[in-house]
Amino acid sequence: MKNYYLAILLGIISLTLYSCSKKTDKDRAIALVEAKYANSDHDLDFDNTSLDSLYNISPKAYADSLKKGNELDATLAQLEGEIEHLSQEASDSVGLISAKLTKERYRLLDLAKTKPVFTGWKLSGVKSDEAKREELSFNFDKGITKIVQ
Repeated sequence: MKNYYLAILLGIISLTLYSCSKKTDKDRAIALVEAKYANSDHDLDFDNTSLDSLYNISPKAYADSLKKGNELDATLAQLEGEIEHLSQEASDSVGLISAKLTKERYRLLDLAKTKPVFTGWKLSGVKSDEAKREELSFNFDKGITKIVQ
């Protein structure tokens, strides 16, 4: 029984040491930037850095385009209902507005076909001693294994 408790204690200690030594995504990104600048005279400051995800289109912009598209559909339906009761001259003016709104709606429909796709990571807020006021940012691949442009 004593060996059983000793084995459990040893297992808990091993798991604790392993989890403490495991690098976070931000740590891996910082290590890649440090490796890139290892042979230069730049002193980099990583105190106020942030690691953010990159998408081909931001999820917020995608949701906004869907919302705006639905609003445009409602507006277009209302314009089509009102165009029948107008004179020819007023009808032509409303028709021009409707055509512009329809064009915008088709643009939003194309945007809605482009779903947000995760493309990688961005480390921003890195400061260099060379340019104290300027913040550097670096883009990484999905696995944070290399710096990409």
